[in-house]
Amino acid sequence: MGCMLLGTAIPTKDTLFSESLTQVPVSGLVVTFQTPVDQYRETIELLRAVPEIETGEFKNGKLAIVVDSETRHRDQEIWDSVRQMPGVIDLAVAFVGFDDDQNHTRDE
Repeated sequence: MGCMLLGTAIPTKDTLFSESLTQVPVSGLVVTFQTPVDQYRETIELLRAVPEIETGEFKNGKLAIVVDSETRHRDQEIWDSVRQMPGVIDLAVAFVGFDDDQNHTRDE
């Protein structure tokens, strides 16, 4: 599994996903809400309803999520839809890794 962490240069989604077409993305993201996250229970439920998203801890208006999708196109769709959810003001990349497609299962 190759990975990229944000450092001094912030990569764009295009450069993040320029990996081989046989690799699928796993993204660690931080969702920032306008006000404390507990006011957005419906949005959190929407996130939990997406099979490729696992939600983590939330604190101070921020929610950690992991997106584990089968294709780069689906990954982009998820990122775009999260940005449009009620109360979301930012979606920050914490980590993006690429698994080889032939070895990829959601239970790993």
